[in-house]
Amino acid sequence: MSFAQPPAGPQDAGTVPVRVQVIDMEPFALDLVVPTYLSAGDLTQRVARDAGLGAYWEDGTRRMFWLRARGRVLQDNERLDDLGIVPYELLHLLPQPPQGTGVEERPPEYPQTKGYGVAGNLIVVGSLVMMGIWTTGWALALTVSQEVWVGMLPALGLALLCTSFARHLLGGQGSNWKIPVLALFVFFPQLGLAGIPAVVFSGVAIQALLLALVTGLVIGLFGVLLGWLAWYGAVEKLPERVAAQVKADEAAAVYNCGICGLEVTPDVRMDCKFGCGQVFHSGCFMARQSVYQGTGCAVCGYQPPAA
Repeated sequence: MSFAQPPAGPQDAGTVPVRVQVIDMEPFALDLVVPTYLSAGDLTQRVARDAGLGAYWEDGTRRMFWLRARGRVLQDNERLDDLGIVPYELLHLLPQPPQGTGVEERPPEYPQTKGYGVAGNLIVVGSLVMMGIWTTGWALALTVSQEVWVGMLPALGLALLCTSFARHLLGGQGSNWKIPVLALFVFFPQLGLAGIPAVVFSGVAIQALLLALVTGLVIGLFGVLLGWLAWYGAVEKLPERVAAQVKADEAAAVYNCGICGLEVTPDVRMDCKFGCGQVFHSGCFMARQSVYQGTGCAVCGYQPPAA
């Protein structure tokens, strides 16, 4: 499906056309032109409104939405400008599942974010043992062959193990820059240890071993970066729906009536029951609906399907 190409002009400054994939009970996609200067917390509400998703539950509490871009969930204070978003990029809108449906996000099988070191002692010890076994096997392989591929493949696997170990040891956010630093700090000594048996016990010339180890060093740097980007991605659980934050957002939100245009206070607020996303004064809506001759909404014009 192609995007509509609006004419360029001053009014397009600070906006970008994107495709939004809505992950809901009935998934769908839509093409939108969105502002890049809004925070993700505000942008999700605007996108949800344009997508025709209800912004409030029946009990009056706000429905939460999250925006996923480039493989991770954006924080409420992040902006598309911060990501350097490009035209026609794919974004995902994640609405809070309907209440009472039993639909929940399945927790990923990744270490919990606890905010302190050694999130899982057994996993950390297991990672150390696994890295030792892997390095021993690599050292034995180098005593037999010093081909480039013997330096490449084991180095990549060891780098990924080092990154996983660092993530479990630190127990913090996957985006923590200390993870790749610690992974490299652990990787370099093991790279040297892997070459020692080939020189000491097999009499392999250092010149013959050097090519495999240098190749392993380059691939190891790439492996640490690859492993960190995997942790940096969308592996964190979606933010919890905090009641206090929801109330604060509702108190700070200002809505204008879709009929008279004046500010709507919570005590006289009424949402369109047909899902157009507009907010009204209850009196304005009832007055408009009372003189409406149709069977749908007097404001948005929505008509329910015939029975």
